[in-house]
Amino acid sequence: MAASVKGRILGLIFSWTAISSYSQTVNQQLWAEYMVNYPFANSFNLENAFTYSTLLTSPSWKEYNYTATFEWSVTQVVEPLVQLSLTYTNQVSTYNTFEVRPVIGCRFYLTPSRRIQTRLLVRFEDRFVKNMEANTWTQAYRPRVRAEMIIPITQDSYFKDNLWYAMVDFEGLFTLDEVNERFANRMRLRVGGGYRLNQSLRFEFLYMYQQSRNEITDAFESEDNVYRIRVKHYLRKSKPSRPSGSGN
Repeated sequence: MAASVKGRILGLIFSWTAISSYSQTVNQQLWAEYMVNYPFANSFNLENAFTYSTLLTSPSWKEYNYTATFEWSVTQVVEPLVQLSLTYTNQVSTYNTFEVRPVIGCRFYLTPSRRIQTRLLVRFEDRFVKNMEANTWTQAYRPRVRAEMIIPITQDSYFKDNLWYAMVDFEGLFTLDEVNERFANRMRLRVGGGYRLNQSLRFEFLYMYQQSRNEITDAFESEDNVYRIRVKHYLRKSKPSRPSGSGN
């Protein structure tokens, strides 16, 4: 069962990578992320994620995001979640947006008792985007689906301390309505690794290859090399819970 799941995930990744050459422009992005998690009652977790992202090439843009995620581990396999995301983006020098994004979703653990963790994260976003210059709002729905794999390297479990681990996932985000903003529709492949020092601290570095559709110009597509640096901080280390954050 586990081999079949991993094979399907890797097949999806390689199939998408094979058609990535159709994109037109390659950009370089940097994301810095700090995630504070508050686990409680063994089955619940509240994550507060703060993210700064920017385009390293010209014309540059900057984005500031705060996302609160509440997770509930109902069973060993099912973990529903709700999110609220607030984002301010300096799109171009004369165009800025502010977004309010409520989200509902669920993570499904495909191999919950195995050394290698394979999971599926399904979310549905209701996005409200404000044009700061025109003082107008637009609204759009965006489903997103992510297949995830976490591979412990130096320990036999992802939940042990002093652990080096590898990560790989593939995600599609699809806007169902027109929204005047950059990068509304995306396909993402992420690979990287992390170090779990103890129950309180984890450090991660991810390289994300992203294809984006630019809704401002309608037909423009781009490729992005995104470098993500993360610190995950878990409070109340004496009372851990199974949920560990959505990871954005």
